[in-house]
Amino acid sequence: MSEDFKTKGIYSSGMVLQENSTNCIFGTGPKGQSLQMEFRNQKISALVDSKGEWKIEYNPGSAGGPFELKLQCQNQKILFEDVWVGQVWLSSGQSNAQLPMSRMQFSYPQEFELPKNNNIRMITIPISYNFDGEQDSVQNPKWEVASPQTLGAMSGTGYFFAKKLSQELNCPVGIINASQGGSPIASWMNKESLEEFPSQSRVLENLKKWQQEGAIEKQKELMQKNQSAWDGEITQTDKGFVEDWKSLPYSKIQDSWDCVDLPGDLDLLKSAGIVWFKKEITLTAKEAQLFNEGTSHLWLGTIIDADRAYVNGVEVGVTYYSYPPRRYQVPAGTLKEGKNTITIRVQKNSKNGPIRFYTEKPLCIFTDKVKVATCAYRNVEKPENKIPFTKDIPSDGVYIPLYGEWKYKIGTKVADCPSGMFFEWVATALYNSMLAPAFNYAISGALWYQGESDAYQPEEYKKLLVKMIELWRSKFSYAPKDMPFIVMQLPNWSDGRGEDYVSENINWPAMRKAQAQAVESVKNAGLAVTIDAGEWNDLHPEKKLTGGSRAALEALRIAYKKNIDTYPYVKAFNIEENKIILEFDCGNLKLVNTNPKELIPGFVFIRQKNGQKTKELALGKLIDSNKIQLELPENSQEVKELAYLWSDCPNPINLYNAGELTQKLPVAPFELEIWG
Repeated sequence: MSEDFKTKGIYSSGMVLQENSTNCIFGTGPKGQSLQMEFRNQKISALVDSKGEWKIEYNPGSAGGPFELKLQCQNQKILFEDVWVGQVWLSSGQSNAQLPMSRMQFSYPQEFELPKNNNIRMITIPISYNFDGEQDSVQNPKWEVASPQTLGAMSGTGYFFAKKLSQELNCPVGIINASQGGSPIASWMNKESLEEFPSQSRVLENLKKWQQEGAIEKQKELMQKNQSAWDGEITQTDKGFVEDWKSLPYSKIQDSWDCVDLPGDLDLLKSAGIVWFKKEITLTAKEAQLFNEGTSHLWLGTIIDADRAYVNGVEVGVTYYSYPPRRYQVPAGTLKEGKNTITIRVQKNSKNGPIRFYTEKPLCIFTDKVKVATCAYRNVEKPENKIPFTKDIPSDGVYIPLYGEWKYKIGTKVADCPSGMFFEWVATALYNSMLAPAFNYAISGALWYQGESDAYQPEEYKKLLVKMIELWRSKFSYAPKDMPFIVMQLPNWSDGRGEDYVSENINWPAMRKAQAQAVESVKNAGLAVTIDAGEWNDLHPEKKLTGGSRAALEALRIAYKKNIDTYPYVKAFNIEENKIILEFDCGNLKLVNTNPKELIPGFVFIRQKNGQKTKELALGKLIDSNKIQLELPENSQEVKELAYLWSDCPNPINLYNAGELTQKLPVAPFELEIWG
């Protein structure tokens, strides 16, 4: 062990310590030497043991700050400044847990104008992986306080969760953000827990492969070699790159390139390759002046797979994968009076599927003074505008929609992009490297937003999630007994394929059911229902205020025993002649139909006859403060189930409890067996 005196884990200046409970600080130092910690008039001594390790347990007291935490061993000193005491929560999962506020700067511009908020602090655990067991530290841990300068790097889900909690509890809230895009649940569990599941044998066999000496380095070298070769081929064979199509004005190609309408699914290329797109816009002298007075924006929505965008031959942005919305800045001086050409070089990575410019996404170029809605309006956080995403353009602003006809030409056709992999997604990788360093940090509970990557195995996922909760509760040594655990249920999403679409291989309705059942089967757990808080055409909905706030409500209810109602759910049903009456538990509230002029949509009777299942849509009627009535279809004895909001992306969603705006919760999706 090193003779250096240092702390391990995730301690740093700016941190939040868990109030009124046992906390732990630990590290290494010179063997046999004494050390002392000072914090809030406490002085605690300890010895460095024969292994060169030390640990101090202490109670930081009630909420408040800022304080200093001092450590000294011989002549070596450690000082942590700007330390606060309050509530600490872990926030973990995949990309929607990770999605930073920088992605949401146009969805929540007001958040970036707020002053520094000492009550919201976050440590973002650096992305890393490890297959050598539980790690006890992260490199250079850094806690940040929410401010205009730091907000962009913070998890949106974690930020809004902390903001709601800090407002309700009137104390600092610290978030440990340990999340990684695309990660399956197995990457957040240890080997021993996964060995209990025969279905995970293949996953564990894969883990053995990467534990072999040199295997990771060899695989990285191979992937880099294959990718470099493919990148070289697609560039060298792309006529558009070789012939500099980005600089061609529209007038040079308008008669020779083909036409296509954007946005949409474009079946233009039966292989991987490059397709170039061009559109011309004409600006008046005044418009050109306004564009060039400052930074302007070119928004192209979301594109499959990758792209580079140019304005008058000047590159304004590049995106290497499909998910991020293309929001590129156009430097002053790029646009001019008269005709201007916008060019997009789209890279398609596989022969499968179309090039996609997602519909109901802003496709436009505009100046800073214009406010453009960032997403479609099928979300509970409805922006003020629908397509074309803006209105009330100021006299000193310019907004030009880019929908409609574009010209296109194929640059090259190549074989599929070589497959790669993320070592972070391998079983145990993130558990060891990103989660374990926080095991000795005192926390109140955990928030879990994950499941998209496991939606092909809902039944197995339910068991894995229950096991993971059990595992985490055993590992977080300084958390409460039966540590509170909040699960974010998957929201509405259908990859732009329509509201009633249900994937054959990736079953989101069944996954939501699995998440709900896992929560019901363990103590001290809550479910944040977000069926109305997604986007039908975006796997990463930006409107994280709803999800983060609802998760905070569940935390207040579960962890802090606040008198807060959970989402309404069916507690009983009766069949009376040709009607079925559903009775809901709404807590202290009642049900409301947010569109009272119409019956309630979203119900489906599932009929089974001769081994075949068919679906029949049904409408519900609110007949009491907590009861819904539906007419049974003919031959009702064939009806085996009744489902509600049972699709990837149900729309509209009109059935809620009667809570205040910030606490109005939708009835969660459900599936009832009527006759067995």
